[in-house]
Amino acid sequence: VPEAGEKHLLEEDSRVLVKQVRELRRLVPCCREPPGLGELFQDAASHIEDLQVQVKVMRMLLDKLSDE
Repeated sequence: VPEAGEKHLLEEDSRVLVKQVRELRRLVPCCREPPGLGELFQDAASHIEDLQVQVKVMRMLLDKLSDE
């Protein structure tokens, strides 16, 4: 059984975690409604990979257009 101070820290950690998950759900376009935590992390990883590809393509286009 956690002591009062430990219990308060656990409750605070839980609130922070819930807030962070809520923010991640807001940022990640999900196809699943509502995604479970595992699916949310998978969707976030896929979204990050998609964004990285988009940045790479935009850099290539910028380099190509700058050369002209």
